[in-house]
Amino acid sequence: MEVGETGVKRGKREKWKRGKANVEEKGEKGRVTNKEVKRASLPQFIMLATALAFLIACGAPPVENKKVPTPAPTPIPPEAERIQKPVNISFSTYSREWGVGWQWVDPDEAIDPTPHDVKTGMLRVRLTARKDLTPEKQNAPRYVKPIAGDFQIETRVRFNPTENYEGAGVVIYNNPNNFLRFERSFGGPGGGGSGIRLDANKAGVFVSIAAPGETQTSASAVDLRLVRTGQVFSAYWREDENGEWRAAGDFDSDYPDAIMAGVLVCNTAREAAAEFEYIKLLPVAKK
Repeated sequence: MEVGETGVKRGKREKWKRGKANVEEKGEKGRVTNKEVKRASLPQFIMLATALAFLIACGAPPVENKKVPTPAPTPIPPEAERIQKPVNISFSTYSREWGVGWQWVDPDEAIDPTPHDVKTGMLRVRLTARKDLTPEKQNAPRYVKPIAGDFQIETRVRFNPTENYEGAGVVIYNNPNNFLRFERSFGGPGGGGSGIRLDANKAGVFVSIAAPGETQTSASAVDLRLVRTGQVFSAYWREDENGEWRAAGDFDSDYPDAIMAGVLVCNTAREAAAEFEYIKLLPVAKK
């Protein structure tokens, strides 16, 4: 009996061992080692990180560009014209003589633009205070064109200045330190009331060549003419458009061959308005 019981027990024990071995074998097959986990996880991790970085980059708000934008360059003026025949610039809306190459220059256009129009068939400029062209202040509006060589420029200006300082007329502009002004005016350097002025800024020094005390007039409309011959500019004016020209003065410049010429309005008093009927460019008669 003991032998039989022992055999039975032995058989059960062997059967139990075989079952345990099968379970362990199955467990070994189903178990994943640390190395296998690392080998399996690394590619997946790389793919996941790449996808996450892409999503972040696509979904991130754009970075604000705080760099100050480069201002638009100043328009290059057209090539200077040599005056070989009379040129008449009319401001009539029906005229075919509109100027070519002329520019409206208003240094304060962005903050305090000067109203101007040609509704009346003339260039009308309505000027607020604090507009001037001197070595210290250069914000007066002007209508100019590049001109080369000898020439004459003429205009008829309707203007009735009554306060210091008000002026409207012809301008010759080389650079901020060198320009010439010829105006129907009131007041200004050198004294005088209502009359004609001729002033020059030469190398940054403002010089009065003719003041209203020397060339007095109360006319509300005058003709102004500047003649360039070489380096000399000669100024003439008249009240009656059919009358004789009167000399106002001469200015010996050191300007280059090409300069800017046109009309301007200056005002350091109360609001004023000036009208230019026309601008003429004429050749200089050869002697």
